[in-house]
Formats: sequence, structure tokens, C-alpha cells
Amino acid sequence: MRAVLALVFTFAATIAQAQTVSLPKPLVATAFKLAECEVEIDDAIKGLEFAGELSGGLKLVEVSCWRAAYNFGSILFALNPKEPEKARLLRFKTIGEKNKLVDTHQLSSPGYDEKTKLLSSFHKGRGVGDCGSSGQWRWSGTDFTLVRFWNKDKCDGEPFDTDEHPAKYLVYPPKQKQQNKK
Repeated sequence: MRAVLALVFTFAATIAQAQTVSLPKPLVATAFKLAECEVEIDDAIKGLEFAGELSGGLKLVEVSCWRAAYNFGSILFALNPKEPEKARLLRFKTIGEKNKLVDTHQLSSPGYDEKTKLLSSFHKGRGVGDCGSSGQWRWSGTDFTLVRFWNKDKCDGEPFDTDEHPAKYLVYPPKQKQQNKK
């Protein structure tokens, strides 16, 4: 029985080691400056794990960038596990003022679905989550491409639920203007 337990623990430790990753501190420090991260770098790089498989041997790695009362932000890297020193900080198109596309390196509360290659983000405007922004990006093989983005500025007590009402607060892709029929 002890031999079986030792084998199970060894196997579990091997799996845990296979899922963890170490990024070079200077690489992360450069990314932190670019993304204007606020957490302590030593805390952020401790115990990193792969967030999922991308393609072509690349893995997605999430690194904590900032924390607030009901949101957190991360930066993400595309990484070949055999060459962690060549990890690439990812950039994302998002919606800025006047619904213009802008670049960012940080995403709020990101989540990645490895099967669909879809990365999502949700930023609460306040704790109850009745306003804020949400986005989805799909892995193209080299980068994440913006697929959809929702924004709800008005904190009115009505739920901001993009699953239940996918078109209601959609700002990207832009809605097509209907042409007047004569």
C-alpha cells in the first residue's frame, strides 16, 4: 500500500511540475514597465502555471499585474516551454474612448478556453457587476484577435450579462447600419 501511495504522490508531483513554468525575472520586469503593473514582481512570478495550450508548441502564461477590491488584472505571455527566455508579451485590441480600438497589455479577470482558443475578460465597473466591460479574443496561431467587446457605462442595478443578452451592450464588431429601403 505504501508503494502505491508513493507512486501516486510521485506521479502527482510530476504532473504538478509539468504544469508550472518559470519566466526570467528581467523579461517580466520589462513587461511590467510596459504594462504599468503594480504588484510586486517576486510575488507575481512565484508559482506560475500554464493557462493553456495555444498552438505550435506555444503555451499561454498568465502573470498577475494588479489587484483591486473586485477586479484583478493580468498580463499574458506566449511561451515555448523549451525557450522561456523568448516568451512574448501579448498585446490585445480593446475598445477605448468613442469606441475606438486601442492596444493594451493588461486584461481584467482573464479566462482561457483551450478547446475553442477563446480568451475572455470581464472588468466590473462596481462590485455588483451591473456595469463594466467584457471582451473575447481568439487565438489566430500567432496572436489573439478581438472577436467581441461589450461595454455598459450605466451602473443602474440591471445585470450586465453578455451571455443572456449577447447583443445588448455589444460595441465590437460595430453594428451594421441598416440602409433605407426605397
